[in-house]
Amino acid sequence: MAESDLIETCPICKNKTLVTTIKENDIPYFGRTLIYTSICSSCGYRHSDVIFLEQKRPVRIEFKASGPEDLKVRVIRSSRASISIPELGVDIEPVQDGESFISDIEGVLFRVLNVMSQVLKDSSPKEKDIIIEKMKKIGKMRNGLDALTFIIEDPSGNSAIISNRAKIEFKQ
Repeated sequence: MAESDLIETCPICKNKTLVTTIKENDIPYFGRTLIYTSICSSCGYRHSDVIFLEQKRPVRIEFKASGPEDLKVRVIRSSRASISIPELGVDIEPVQDGESFISDIEGVLFRVLNVMSQVLKDSSPKEKDIIIEKMKKIGKMRNGLDALTFIIEDPSGNSAIISNRAKIEFKQ
C-alpha cells in the first residue's frame, strides 16, 4: 500500500483542514503496520496511531531502567497494552480509541511527568507532596541514582521493550 492522504473535518475546530496520512510499514519485531497521522493546519490538533496488522501471543515484558543510558531504550506500546511503573504507583491503561506509540523510556517518563504536572495543579497539599516525591524519583532515575521498573502487558502481543535486558514472558 502506498502512502495516502485524506482531507477531513477537524473534530476540534470543525474546519475541513485535517490532513490524515496513512502509510503501511514493515517494522522489525512487529511485522506489517499502518501508521496514520492526522494534523489540522487551522488549530494544530494532532492524532497519530500505529495499527498492527498481525496479532501475536499475549506478552508481559519487564525492564529495569537504572540510568541515563536506559532512557534511550525503545518502547513500543500497542493500543491494547498497559504500562506500569510500580515504584511510582503509575498504571497507564489502554482506553477505547487509545493511541499506540513508539517512543523510548525517556518519552514514557515525560508522558508521566506531564500527567503528574496536570494533577498537581488540583491536588490537596498532602497529594502534592506525594506527587512531588514521585517526580523527584523520576529525576533520580534519569541521573542514575535510582531504578524504575517498566512493565508492559499486552494481550495482542504487539508491544515491546527493545533491550537484551528485557524479560519477556509469553502468555497462553
